[in-house]
Formats: sequence, structure tokens, C-alpha cells
Amino acid sequence: MSTTLQILVGQDLDTRIRGARILVVDDNPDQLDLMEVMLRKHRYTNVEVTSDPTRVAPSYAAKPYDLILLDMEMPVMTGIDVMRQLKGHLNGAFMPVIVLTAHEGNDVRLQALQEGARDYISKPFVDTEFQHRIRNHLEVRMLYKERERQNEILELKVAERTEELKESQTEILRRLAKAGEFRDNDTGNHVTRVSHSCRALARAAGINAHLTEMIYMASPLHDIGKIGVPDHILLKKGRLNDEEQVIMRQHVEYGVEMLGNHSAPVLQVACSIAQHHHEKWDGSGYPNALAGEAIPVEARIVAICDVFDALTSIRPYKVAWSVEQAIAFLNENAGSHFDPNLVNLFVEILPEIEAIRQRFRDPVELRAPPPRQSA
Repeated sequence: MSTTLQILVGQDLDTRIRGARILVVDDNPDQLDLMEVMLRKHRYTNVEVTSDPTRVAPSYAAKPYDLILLDMEMPVMTGIDVMRQLKGHLNGAFMPVIVLTAHEGNDVRLQALQEGARDYISKPFVDTEFQHRIRNHLEVRMLYKERERQNEILELKVAERTEELKESQTEILRRLAKAGEFRDNDTGNHVTRVSHSCRALARAAGINAHLTEMIYMASPLHDIGKIGVPDHILLKKGRLNDEEQVIMRQHVEYGVEMLGNHSAPVLQVACSIAQHHHEKWDGSGYPNALAGEAIPVEARIVAICDVFDALTSIRPYKVAWSVEQAIAFLNENAGSHFDPNLVNLFVEILPEIEAIRQRFRDPVELRAPPPRQSA
């Protein structure tokens, strides 16, 4: 006995077979009555009969049958016509059709088998043969349905596992990004807000779903290269001088070195973001002075979301700007620093961005005003 059949036996195979949905199609009322009596005699509980062959395909489409007993010679439509109609609704599913024929020759039987019938029974019926053929085909039908159910369960488990792995991967990347930012200052939920905002802006820009998710997962690593910047520069309270600016800008190179040369799509996108999110629309950015659409779209998206969140967040060295002030800054620099089309979209989805800010608010201690410096 196969493993699948053992599963079915454990679930009471006989009960499932007796409850199978069976349709009998014959234009002769006496034959319909006879077959219904024979089926119910053997405790089949879900039997339907019809003398109208035009109802078969629509009825199956509404709720599939487990077995159809089909007369070959009927007015309006023959059994062959019915089977041809059924093909359009089966979609590759296994559903046995047993044709009923009084023909002695093989031509009709062969044609029926060619059109998809699984078996045939000759009239007049022998009860024992009739019951065994039905039982055998219903066993196969139940095996098929169980296999389909197991496949659906497996697909669901695979989908759940894939989602779990993606969530784990995203969380690992986010925690790595936060580890890098702890060297600078405790920025709370900055990378989380940036990643969610980037996904919202990418969707608004019509970016395909795959790249949108890659941007969402990769964006927290935009400044991961700051791990390599010396503390006396990274933690300096005041403005950096020209020499220090050069050293600070090397974090782009460090980020590329950390993230580059890997086949994983998320790391490729992360590398692109780390390398290019300091480029400016007018070509005055770094490290490559790229301009306009030569800057990868993922980097243009992160540039806007990162700056907006940084401006509206409290840091030890600054107070938080209002949303209105930050939006004014983006608008003023659209076309010079930022992609103007993306800025417009960002303003359009501002309610969604505000919801993200509220959902991932920083801890209370990070939202308090920074301490006043003593003279």
C-alpha cells in the first residue's frame, strides 16, 4: 500500500468514497432510476442524476464532481460532446468519466477513451462489475485529491518558510546597520524608518515589486562603511574641516568593500546604495560625480528618505526640524541635490511617511531635547 493510500486509510477511505460526489447522466428515466438505486444500495450518499446533458459542464464548473457516469447516446448532446465541454473546465485535474454504452462494437468505446473517458460499462449492467469499476475509480480520485491537498500544504509551508527566511535576512541586515550607527550615535529607529519610507517611495515611483523589496531590505546599510571611519572624525561635535571631510567620505569606499563582489541580489542593491546615495542630481555629489538618471534609482530614493528622516530626528548635535521645514528643504534642493520627480512623489505620499514615523517613533529619551552645553 502506498504512503498516500495509507494516509487516506487513516482518514477512513471508505467514508470518503461513500461521500464522493457522483453524477449520472442518461436521457432514459428508467436507466437513471436503476443506477441511482444501485448506487444508493451500496451506500453512496451524494448521488445526483440528470437527463439533460447540457447541465453537466456548468454544474461541474460550479462544484466539481468526483465521478461522472455518462450515457453515450442522448438527444441534443452526445456523451462525446459532453466530454469535449468538460475538458475546458478540468484544467488538468483527474476526474473519472465512465461512459455507458449499449454498442457492441469498439468504435464508440475507443472514441470515448480518446476524448478522455477513463472507462466504459456496457448495458445492461452487471451489478458486481458496475460497483467494482466505480469503487476502483473513486479510490484513484481520492488519491488524486489527497495528493493535491498535500501539495497545497507543502506549497504553503514553503511560502511560510521563504517569508521567515526573508524576514530573518531583513532583520540581520537591519541589526548590522544599527551596529554600524551605534559608533556614530544612538539613532533609534532611523534605519527602520528609512527602509519603510524607501519602500513606500519605490512603490509610488512604480518600481517593480522585486527591486522594491530589495531596496527595503538593503537601504539600512547605506552608511555601513562608517564603521571604518576613525572616532575622532566620526564623533566630532563640530563641522568637519576639508581634510576631515575627505576622510569621512571614505566611508563610501569602506561600504563598497564590505558589501561588494557577492551574487546575492540584496547585497548588490545594498552596495549600489552605499556607493551612490551621496551623489547629487546636478553632478556635484561624490564619489563619482554622477548626475541625473545615471545615479541608480535605489540610491536616489535612499538619498531623499535618509535626509528627510535625519532632518526630522533629534541628534546630540542638533534639534529636530519640523516636517514642514524638512519638506521645504527637499523642495528647495529638488533638481540640484535630489531627483525632482521623486521629491514630488515623496510629498504626495507624505501621509504614509508620517504614519511610518509614528509607528517607529524613537524611544522617549531620544525624543527629548538635547542637553544645553555649558559655557
